[in-house]
Amino acid sequence: MPGNRLPRVRSGNEPHPAPSMEPAGRGAWAHSRAALARLEKLLRCSRCTDILREPVCLGGCEHIFCSNCISDCFGSGCPVCYTPAWIQDVKINRQLDSMIQLCSKLRNLLHDADSSGRHTFC
Repeated sequence: MPGNRLPRVRSGNEPHPAPSMEPAGRGAWAHSRAALARLEKLLRCSRCTDILREPVCLGGCEHIFCSNCISDCFGSGCPVCYTPAWIQDVKINRQLDSMIQLCSKLRNLLHDADSSGRHTFC
């Protein structure tokens, strides 16, 4: 090693430095808005690409759809991967539905905080 310079190594006992929570010029809740946008992108219907409404899976594949989007698929198959689908295999995903509702509430809170200029939630 050149000179007496010590290598830059962080011990496992030392906490990692915290990242800055305030991105430049995007507001106090920019990280939360960005994370929510990424989550909402994952919560889209595989057919209509809108945020899921009454999410269901066909049982034979991993694709998730709005219940209205797959009403014509029974007996034929998944419109994305063509795995056979029968009406008895359709499962409503209530957990995912609850998560989508919570995302909507969070979106409203973030929008309200942004438009009113508040930086904390009460």
